Amino acid sequence: MGKYSNLLSEEVKEQIEILHESGVFKANDPLPSERELAEQFDVNRQTIRTALKRLRNEHRIYTQHGKGNFVSPRKYCDDTSRFSSFTSGWEADGYTTYSRTLLMQVIEAPLAVSTMLDLSLGTEVYHLRRVRYIGDEPLSYETSYVPVKMCEGLDRFDFNHSSLYDTMEKVYGISLTTIDEKISITTLNDDERAELEADNDDLAFCFKSVTLSKDRVPVECCVAVVRADKMYLVSYMEA
Repeated sequence: MGKYSNLLSEEVKEQIEILHESGVFKANDPLPSERELAEQFDVNRQTIRTALKRLRNEHRIYTQHGKGNFVSPRKYCDDTSRFSSFTSGWEADGYTTYSRTLLMQVIEAPLAVSTMLDLSLGTEVYHLRRVRYIGDEPLSYETSYVPVKMCEGLDRFDFNHSSLYDTMEKVYGISLTTIDEKISITTLNDDERAELEADNDDLAFCFKSVTLSKDRVPVECCVAVVRADKMYLVSYMEA
């Protein structure tokens, strides 16, 4: 496909996105046929196919064989420049959240965890694993590690209903001020795929973060795997 054709298909893709964002196309609505779209945008069908493929790759649309293309539900928008817990951040945006705890135990910190938390190898840490939900939709598979010496008795709390960050601040008096976060793309393992109700070929964002207190002491490290087809990331920067 030539340079002009690529630009044309990108234009068509953007026009379909605008129709989605403006509410003309709603979640799970069927898209017009390729022929109808070609007539609507005055382009050939190959241009339409390329635009639809790109939309499909970005999870903007999905295909049901024999039925056609449909508009995907809108993705959740995560502002990565904002400091907040999963609970407070999403609830501030008007969503309801809850968690399902898969594991809470005390372990000796493995090498990667001890490095991230600046601990001696083998120091005891709480190992907390949860599935995080927005509404009834599983979005994130999170594994957190917290030094036992900083939050003794943390395992007595029910983190199905309690916020880890709120507990650390209100119960243990730890002021959380900074998150150092790295984001990459990953594939889902079998456990993550099952818990997040994902398909075999779904990709995910992998957030590896260290949360620091106001004294710049690492108090939690976390690995969160989030379905990339359900979320997009934004960040605001000023010169």
